[in-house]
Amino acid sequence: MINYKEFFQKEVLKVLEGKGFIVQDALISQSNRPDISDYQSNISLVLGKQRGLNPREIANSLAEDLSANGGLYSVRVDGPGFINFSLSNKILEDNSEIFSFCPSGRTIIIDYGGPNIAKALHVGHLRAAVIGESLKRIMREVGDRVIGDVHFGDWGTPIGMLISQLKKEGIDWRREMDIESISELYKRASLSFKEEEGFKEQARIATSELQAGNVEYMKLWQKFHDVSISEIKKIYERLDVNFDLWLGESDVNDILPEMFIDLQKKGLAVESEGAVIVRLNQLKGRDRAPFILRKTDGAYTYAATDLATIIQRVKDFNPDGILYVVDARQREHFEQVFEVARRAGYVREEVSLEHLGFGTVNGSDGKPFKTREGGVMNLVDLLSLAEEKARDLLPDFSEGVSEEELRKQAEQVAIGGIKYQDLKNNRISDYIFDTDNFTKTEGRTGAYIQYAIVRINSILSKAKEKGYNIARRVKISHGIERELMLTLERYPEFILRAYEIREPSEISEYAYILAQKFSSLYSELNILGEEDEEKRSSRLKILELTRDCLKKMLWLLGISSPERMLRKD
Repeated sequence: MINYKEFFQKEVLKVLEGKGFIVQDALISQSNRPDISDYQSNISLVLGKQRGLNPREIANSLAEDLSANGGLYSVRVDGPGFINFSLSNKILEDNSEIFSFCPSGRTIIIDYGGPNIAKALHVGHLRAAVIGESLKRIMREVGDRVIGDVHFGDWGTPIGMLISQLKKEGIDWRREMDIESISELYKRASLSFKEEEGFKEQARIATSELQAGNVEYMKLWQKFHDVSISEIKKIYERLDVNFDLWLGESDVNDILPEMFIDLQKKGLAVESEGAVIVRLNQLKGRDRAPFILRKTDGAYTYAATDLATIIQRVKDFNPDGILYVVDARQREHFEQVFEVARRAGYVREEVSLEHLGFGTVNGSDGKPFKTREGGVMNLVDLLSLAEEKARDLLPDFSEGVSEEELRKQAEQVAIGGIKYQDLKNNRISDYIFDTDNFTKTEGRTGAYIQYAIVRINSILSKAKEKGYNIARRVKISHGIERELMLTLERYPEFILRAYEIREPSEISEYAYILAQKFSSLYSELNILGEEDEEKRSSRLKILELTRDCLKKMLWLLGISSPERMLRKD
């Protein structure tokens, strides 16, 4: 399989260069008139306008040289100078394997998840995990070496608040604790922090003493840390979200003192009213708030730990890029971190530092998704709600099917529905979580894609039972077959675009288009009942290719593919 958009780009640029036109882009796109062509370029119109030449004459001249291609594709000029390309059926028939990318040699660290210890994961944590996991898989598919890091929030003021609340209530910290009791303790601590000035000061002092190595506080922190991570790992496992590193802010505590000395030597870090700050350059002629590294009470900020984490990552992995999949509202924070890291020389100039922000998950009222009681819904409760919805689609009993298989399928449909509903949206957009329709097997849902795969599996299974062969090579005999094969050929285009703009929604869109094309073929053509053996075996091959590509797309989105799907109807 070839990336034909890239192929035509190179062909047109080569011909342009031979005619003395030096341009960077051949402006190749999928044709907006599929009845005329598969791909098109309007470069002739652009050059004509720039140089005062006749676009049609430029296009005809280019098309003449492009036509010498050995019958791989046809070229025609239409309208005021559009160059249209149509692939030959032979090209489509010969490419019967999913495109594979070569290793890029790049090392990328992707920071996603970002939960705080001592607090249960809630709906707000969903997008970072789902988007980050998909981007990690997409980048690996393109050939990057990608290292995923959860990056816990485990070293700031919230821990000091917990310690202070524990002491305030006289609770024996050595007793058994679970995530629920710790989360409730944190809620009470948050209330104390808001309402009691004395408590606020105690929490700040406790944070500073913890970061300075207070033995008792370190034991408490370890307990909060271990209980929290154990629970968080269970939920990420259900979501099929995986990390290579389970590090947090605390893992750079030893780096901080040396970093402060270095920043001071470089004239970046200065004391100001008892705090340590870096003054930031003006932006558009306006002064900016300083970058605070250490507060007046001696406690480090998460700005300081984020900066130290860059130092740690460069030392350990020497990455070509570090990506942060974090709420869009943190944009200014990361702008500051990146600016200071570059001014301090902590990253090479060519290293990419990117904040990949995302919008919020909202309820039907357009506000952040909450429980009926008005609180933020815990992620584990959302997963349970989704699985109940999915279980309603399944039969109460089916011969030869165990309760375990029904449970597993409900989980696959539920998790697939949650993820697809998120990833079909542009990353930066807010979206409304639809608790009623996300498991439907019609429309743009995860279940629709899963059901397309299941349907193909069923056809292929019946073909095997009948002893039908699957062709080694496709032979196109109908227009809808050509449409489906052409859609399959576009696999590398969508992958590369998703990679370049850091946008998993490109993959979900492609999966939906491909599933639709399959549905059209299934509706229009006889497959198992086709009497012509060559046509039947070729169509079975097309279905096999389509299924494998759909499974690949779902995998890139972090969604599993059931082998079969049980339904009440």
